[in-house]
Amino acid sequence: MAQRKYHTVTVTPVCKTGAAVDDADVLFNPVKIPGACPRDAASLLKSAVMVDTDDNQAAVDLYFFQVSKDLGTLGDVIDITDANLLLAKPLGCVTMPALSGGVGDYILGNISTLTDIDLVVQSDGDDNDEGAIYVAGVATATKTYAASGLVFTFGFEVL
Repeated sequence: MAQRKYHTVTVTPVCKTGAAVDDADVLFNPVKIPGACPRDAASLLKSAVMVDTDDNQAAVDLYFFQVSKDLGTLGDVIDITDANLLLAKPLGCVTMPALSGGVGDYILGNISTLTDIDLVVQSDGDDNDEGAIYVAGVATATKTYAASGLVFTFGFEVL
């Protein structure tokens, strides 16, 4: 079977619940994006879609890694050590934009889209989860989230 050049992967991270998160607080620790890359190859992260069922209309900073290492305690500022950050093998960061001009507002929530990212990603060669990378999220505003209040769909191009 031929491998597709483009594919998407959808993940639902477990967000901080209860009290609101503040700007620069850890919103969710790394969640696996399975199959982001083919075995022994790289992909381009081309696009990201964020469905916010809590209707927070806030941007979220996304941190991509080859290895899962927590950024810190949910609801607190990032406190990952330099050593653990290097062990996580960072791939890059992007900011999912807040809802703008009503586009993507479906009344009970909103959909935000980021295109033309072109971030090269590759899974860790020692990872038994073939082709997986990880994403963590950091809040950019004071908001309250449900545990499954954010859903992300990432679009990849196989290199």
